[in-house]
Amino acid sequence: MRGIACPEHDDREMVDLLFFPTGGGKTEAYLGLAAFTMVLRRLRNAGIHSAGVTVLMRYTLRLLTLDQLGRAAALVCALEKERASNPKLGEWPFEIGLWVGSAATPNIMGFKGYKGAGAQVTARKKTIDFKSDDKKPAPIPIVECPWCGTKFTRDSFFLMADGKGNPDFPKDLVVKCVNPDCEYSGDKQLPVLGVDEPIYRRLPAFLIVRFASMGRENGSTLRARRALRSGRILRTSRFKGR
Repeated sequence: MRGIACPEHDDREMVDLLFFPTGGGKTEAYLGLAAFTMVLRRLRNAGIHSAGVTVLMRYTLRLLTLDQLGRAAALVCALEKERASNPKLGEWPFEIGLWVGSAATPNIMGFKGYKGAGAQVTARKKTIDFKSDDKKPAPIPIVECPWCGTKFTRDSFFLMADGKGNPDFPKDLVVKCVNPDCEYSGDKQLPVLGVDEPIYRRLPAFLIVRFASMGRENGSTLRARRALRSGRILRTSRFKGR
C-alpha cells in the first residue's frame, strides 16, 4: 500500500509473482487494493482531474467469470454509494467498464438504420432483441444486480441519450435493478458501462480488459490507449498454472 501511496517508494522498482490456490483470497486482496487506490486518488484531488481510469484489470476471457465480474462491480457500487454522500470524493461517479471484446460486449451503440460493421451486435440491436425475447443473450455479460443480487430482466436495460430514453439514436446503455428496494433502481442507474463507445467517453475508474485485446493495434485499441493516458493505472492479472 505504501508503494501505491508514495510514487518514490522502493516497492515500485520490484515486481512480485505470487501463486495462491483457488479460495486463497486473491480476488479480495486486489479488490481491496483497487478500492484504496481509487479512493486515495479522489481524496488527493476531488476535482475532475482525479476522474478517469485508475485501475486496469486484465484477464484472458476464458478465466473471466461472472462471479469475478460481479464482485468487482459490487465494489464499484459500494464506492459510488459512498461518493454520493461524501463531497470529498468528488462529483464524477465511480464506474466500472467492461472492455472485453465484441464476443462479450458491444463495440458500438448503433442507431436506427445502421448497416455498417457489426450491425447485428450493436448495443441497440442486442438490447432490442433481449427486450423482445429474454431467452436471447443480454446486452452485457452480467446476469444479476451486483448490489442486491436480483436477476436482470428485459426491464433492466435502457437505451438513452442525454438523460432521456432514445431507442433510435442512443448514446448510452443504462442498467438498472428491477428490485424497487435496491439502491440502484428507479432514477439511479448501476455504475456499469458495457459498451466501448461510452467507455471511451466516460473513462470509468475501474476497467476490466480482455488480455488478448491489449495486443491488437486496431482503431478501438488506439482510442483506448489515448483514453488510458489519464492518471496512474494499477494492473492486475490472473493466469492459470503454477
